[in-house]
This record gives sequence, structure tokens and C-alpha cells, in this order.
Amino acid sequence: MMQYSRLEGTEVILRRFDTLTEAAREQLGVELAIIGREYRDQQRAAAPEDTGALRAGLSVWLMLEQLRVRVGLMGQRSGQSKRRRKKVNGRNYGDLFYGRIIEFGRKAQMVIVQRRRRVLADIGDGNKKRILRTSRGRKLAADIASTYSMKVKARPAHPFIFIPNAQEIATQRLANFWSDTLARAGA
Repeated sequence: MMQYSRLEGTEVILRRFDTLTEAAREQLGVELAIIGREYRDQQRAAAPEDTGALRAGLSVWLMLEQLRVRVGLMGQRSGQSKRRRKKVNGRNYGDLFYGRIIEFGRKAQMVIVQRRRRVLADIGDGNKKRILRTSRGRKLAADIASTYSMKVKARPAHPFIFIPNAQEIATQRLANFWSDTLARAGA
């Protein structure tokens, strides 16, 4: 969903990493996880809370083999309109596509809306249910009941994913880690 930005100094860390022992690698993974959790906590504090779904959807993904950590709304790509159910902390949340709208804002525009009718379909065992039919993920033209234009208001950006002081959090944590690790290696 969001753009990626590399933290300064990560290339140097990756080059030094080849010479470290496995214990130091695991400790660096712990530090990255701590940095990710701190960053996520700042995102949660800055996120708007109407239902709490955006705050609950913020997560940390540690990729220890690559020495990377991703923080934010996972699985949300730009332009993604496919709706799917997401389970977070034992509760089902719908697609959190609106997180991108809140983060970057939206311009005023006219959109075309198509309302569909539900069709009675056999769901097995002699039971019938009214469903919205699709073919390859698209609406069937026969099921479109009405089409109209709707005016969408502009919305200013409310950044909560990209926290401006992320570099300072990572720099301080990693400086402490390297000083401790190099002190232990020299001892």
C-alpha cells in the first residue's frame, strides 16, 4: 500500500553482517523487531480511531534472513480494489483500503456508481440464497440495476503511516546495538 524508503546506513550494516556470528545476527533481529514495534506504536498513536480497525490493522513483519522489517498496513497495495476479509487479532475486518485515502488525502471528483441486484441462487442441499454474482471478479452486466454519478468531497491528508522521526528511532537503537556488540567482540 505504501511507498518504501530505505533507512540511511542499512547498506553498511548489511555488509558488516556477513562477518558477524549467528548470535549477533539474532540479537540484531531482536533490535529490528523492537524498532518496528516502536514505530508501529507511533503509527497507532497517530492513526484516526473511528472503529479501531486501522489501528488494529497496523502490524510488524520481521524478515530476519534479509534483515528487514516492514511496518504498516500489510497487504494493501495502491490501486487495489478487490475486497477481502482480513482477520486481525481474532476479529474480522474488511479490506482497509481507506487507510491509503486517509494517509495521502483525496481530491474532489465525480465517480460512477453501479448498483447491483441480488439474484436468487441455489447454494446446495436444496437451499437458495440471494447473492451478488460475478464472473472473473467482475460484475455481470445483467445484474446492474442502476448507474449514477456521485460527487466525492476532497479530503486532506492525515499522515499516520510515514512518521517523520523514524530515522532517529532506528539510528539511536542501532548505534546502541553496534556499540554493545563491538564492545563484547573486543572484550
